[in-house]
Amino acid sequence: MSRVDRVLTLIENGLAGLTLAAATILAIVAVLARYFFNYIIFWSEEAVIYLIICSTFIGAVITLRHNEHVGVNVLAAVLGPRGNRVLVALSTLLIALYCGVFGFFGWLMVTEPASRNIVTPALNVPLLVVQISLPIGLTLMFFRALAILYRTARGREPFPEAEEDEFEEPEDEVVL
Repeated sequence: MSRVDRVLTLIENGLAGLTLAAATILAIVAVLARYFFNYIIFWSEEAVIYLIICSTFIGAVITLRHNEHVGVNVLAAVLGPRGNRVLVALSTLLIALYCGVFGFFGWLMVTEPASRNIVTPALNVPLLVVQISLPIGLTLMFFRALAILYRTARGREPFPEAEEDEFEEPEDEVVL
């Protein structure tokens, strides 16, 4: 794994783990506080929702890294190894294009004055804090797609971590 891949993986896993852990801990604390102390953390639901949204955008990048996005593999079954490489390059190019365009507009969205002036209802934080997960996730996915394109163009395995994650399905046993 190259240095760029290691850095991207560290950022992706760290952000996804941090946001999911924070959402989980906050939800548990809010339930326990309400149940045992009759105290309502009024902003907890909104914060948990925003943290899960953020983890979803980061999780999409991790899913791309492991080649686990939903896909239709009809063409992959028909094409040979060279055709599959072209198919991977084309689909990854479309992913990079999509993430590049929408990531760019996402960064424009969060830098507008309205993002700093409008606040969320319960947390009372600028909308920028909530919206920032969109351009961050799309930017990380853009760089991940570029790394996959680079590996594909160099003739290497485009999804090296996908192979590491493979496991063999256990054979069905007949129990009498």
